[in-house]
This record gives sequence, structure tokens and C-alpha cells, in this order.
Amino acid sequence: TLGHTRLSIIDLATGAQPMRDEVNGAIITFNGEIYNYKKLRTLLEEKGHHFSTHSDTEVILKCYAEYGDTCPEYLDGQFAFAIWDDAQQRLFLARDHNKKKPLFYSQVGNDFIFASEIKALLATGLVDKTLDRVSIDNYLALYFIPPWRTIYKHITPLLPAHSAVYQHGKLTTKRYWQITNEPTDISYKDAANQVWEILSQSTESRMVADVEVGVFLSGGIDSSIVTALAQKHAKGKLKSFAAGFGQYINELPYAKTVAEYVGTDHYERDIEISLENIRAVTRYYEEPWEDSCNLPTARIARLAREKVKVVLSGDGGDELFYGYGHYRAHWHLPKIKRLFALAFGYSPEKLYARSHLNMFSPHERALLSKEPEAVNDALATLDLSAAKTPLQKINLLDMYLKLPGDMLTKVDRSSMMHSLEVRSPFLNHKLAQFAFNLPDHYKTSRNLGKIILEKAFGNLLPAEVFTRKKQGFGAPVKEWLKDGAVRKLSETMFTDDMRVGAFLHPSIVRSYLERFYGGEESLSYKVWMLFALELWLREHEEMYL
Repeated sequence: TLGHTRLSIIDLATGAQPMRDEVNGAIITFNGEIYNYKKLRTLLEEKGHHFSTHSDTEVILKCYAEYGDTCPEYLDGQFAFAIWDDAQQRLFLARDHNKKKPLFYSQVGNDFIFASEIKALLATGLVDKTLDRVSIDNYLALYFIPPWRTIYKHITPLLPAHSAVYQHGKLTTKRYWQITNEPTDISYKDAANQVWEILSQSTESRMVADVEVGVFLSGGIDSSIVTALAQKHAKGKLKSFAAGFGQYINELPYAKTVAEYVGTDHYERDIEISLENIRAVTRYYEEPWEDSCNLPTARIARLAREKVKVVLSGDGGDELFYGYGHYRAHWHLPKIKRLFALAFGYSPEKLYARSHLNMFSPHERALLSKEPEAVNDALATLDLSAAKTPLQKINLLDMYLKLPGDMLTKVDRSSMMHSLEVRSPFLNHKLAQFAFNLPDHYKTSRNLGKIILEKAFGNLLPAEVFTRKKQGFGAPVKEWLKDGAVRKLSETMFTDDMRVGAFLHPSIVRSYLERFYGGEESLSYKVWMLFALELWLREHEEMYL
């Protein structure tokens, strides 16, 4: 049985789902958008296929009819879909290249259950609700659950860039795309021109919709480039949206400068986060989430949804073009320290993981956990073989772990909370392959990241966009924890009946709170992680008990 709830973006009149191919009887349910569907439709029509709608959904059906299991390789988009192939009596599933759209499944005896939301699987009453202690350990290490796990022991995500076939009671998965190492001798100038060409086309294709498209604008490099390109392709004034945290983290002046320079119809809001906002987002998220950016992302999504159904974002630019400080930090690391680290078994990627992907160290987690055997290395299964330089290895960790596990999941869930679709022009798999193979020094210097983006797009934006110090879309966690309502809730939650007590030693959990509120403010993010986990366990008790 296939079902579907639709946010209508393309072909509002005839794109209803589930949709049947009247020629071969195949039936599809599909979440997402296919950006190259018009070109694919023309190609498929030339091959003799006939269409009865104008939707991208039907294009996937015909693409499957023509190319079979290789059809995802022809798709440029954000998608998760399932096709029941009546002729072969099998189910075919696929997920986009970057994990923009979710797809979860569980096998229960002879039943195979799948959905784009975990809550749909749990609602069947068939799925074992046991929480996964290893996933909780991964959460404490990374501050998010890695993209190959869920918080539930018996629910599994289909991995990005993977397809699957379920037939005769057996599930077979296959990876249909991955970044490969293909060295290039392209010049810096030609590389910048190529980046311009791919990103410009990617932006234009992501503006295809039967509803108005806007853009998230922070005033940083990535969102500013996307805004400038989108305005060039727009038929009228593009609506742009920005949010700030007043005295704490405020990007509004930078966003306004870019909006005025580019000429968008700009909307901004200085937001405050209340305890009820925190609880509402926690209730909506199907898994525990420490990344405090989910809260402002949800608020700016709410602001944008008042005006549009679709927005573009700059997500992916930091990962593709070495925008994060840890790339430059590796370059600044003295040679003697690098050699010392290697001597003790710390390769560049392990050194990065140790400093950036270990919120709670293995030792701290072993002390916290009631089952020390659950403590594990969340990165052990990652394949970094495509990397040939230390920075490429660090980059693949970002591309395969942080981007899909944290950034994209956060954006998708926070935006869909308000029925807003977010599209990311940087997350074009052709651009990802091209950018990965550019020489490291095209992307970062010892002082600046994303330097090739300035070469490519410097003429579109004010110069200060490229020279201003990077400021992430963070949240004032330390101040939130000191807020009267949040602190009072912490005191209420972390008593003898704390829910995390089923997994962690209550006395050690309390010691972190006592030290933070006693003046050890450097523990703010660890305390926020514990707070977020405890609150999630309380808000979702009916889901897992």
C-alpha cells in the first residue's frame, strides 16, 4: 500500500500522488523536486514515451520505465521515492545524492514499511520502538546522529546516493553515485569560470516552480552569491529573508547591505527564542538534536512561509569550497605537531575528528554511559579513499558526515515544520565532483576560505562580503541556558527520574550542570546537548515507550 501527503510546487492541478504509469502499471510515491525534469521529459518523449501530466513525478516514472534501476543517475534534484513495479513484483526505492530528502524503513517479519518520516513508521504499531544506545553515544560524540543510523534500533535510513530493491522478502541496496578522485590541470581562471557556469545553471534550475520562489539571505558569501544569481534569473524582484539575535548574533545589517546592492524585496526579523519555541521544535524533530541552529532556522522558515512556499539557500558552499576554519587550522598547524600527531596514529582527518567531532570525548562518554560497550567510533565505517590530500580527507568527513547528518537534516526538518521547501544550488552533484577535484589552494589560503568564489562572483557583490569574518547562523546557547524559564526546566528535569538516566549515570549528568551553573561556562554546549536529549526523551515518551 502506498500513500502520500503533498506540498504542491509543480503541476498543482494534475500532479497528485500516488501516481500510476498507465503503460506498465508501475506506481510511485515521491517526495521532493526534480530540477532537470523538463529536459528529461523532452529526452524521454524522443524515445517514444507519452505523458498525461506536466509533473516531475511522471518524469521519474517514465525514467524508471526507460532506464530501470539506473534512473536515479539521470536525476538532478532533491528526492526520495518508491516505485512499485507490478510487472516484476518488487519495490524500488531511491534517495538523492546529498540526503536532502529523508527515507526511513523497517523490516518486520514479512512486512517492509517505509516513509519519509519516522513517526509514520511508529504509527503503524508494527515497528519495535527500542531506542539505540549506540546512536545515543554517537549523538554525544557528534551532537547529531550520523546519517546511517536513527535513534531507533529497528529503523534504518536509506543512505544518500543509494537505491534499494525489496523483492521476495529481501532488501538489496546499491550506491549509485559517489565523489571520485579525478585530478585536473585546469587553470585558476578557467576553474572560476566553470564554477560560475555550473552554479548559475544550478540556481536557475532550482527556481522552476509553479509558485513564487524566495531566498534565505544571511549576508555571508554563500547565501549572497545564491541571492545575486537568483535575482539575475528572476522575472521580478526576488523576496529575501533574514533573521538575527539582536545583541548576541546579528547578521541583519550584512543581509540588508546585500539585499540593497542586489535589489531584492527584503524581509527581516530580529527574533527571540522562548522556552515554548524550544519545546515546539523538539516535539517536531523525530530525533534528539543539539545543533541550536535548528531553532533560528525554524523561525526564519516561518517568516519566509508567510510570503512564499519555496526558498533557495546557500547550504553546501562551506563544504564544497573549504569555508570552515578547520581547513585553515590544518595549514597553520606547525609541521612538528603534524609529525607528532602522525607518530601517535592521528592522521589529519582523525585530528580533525578529535577536535571537532568529539563533543564528549570517548573517556567522558565511557564515564557517562551505563553501558560502556555502547561507546564506539562513529567514523569507523566512513570510506575516505577518494581523498588524496589531508584537506580532501577532512573535506570528505564534512561531505559524508556533517553535511547530510547535521546541516541538511536540520534545514529540511525546520523548514518542513512550516511547509516550506528549501532548495540548495550549491548541492549539485556535478558541482560537488568538480569542486572536490580542484587543487586545495584554489579553495583556501592560510587566511581565507572559498577564495575561488570571490574570483568567480566578486563582480556580483560588495567586496566586504568576501573579506568579512565568517559568522555562522548560530544561537546564544549560553544565554538560553541562563534564561529563567530554561534553567527552571533544567532543574525540574534533571532530578532522580531524569529520562536520560535509563542510559547515562544521573550523578555524572548532574555534575555537568552544577559545574556550568557554578561558573564553568565552557561547558555550555555539553550542557545544551544533555538538555536537548532529556527534553526530547520527555516530549517523545509516547513514541518509544
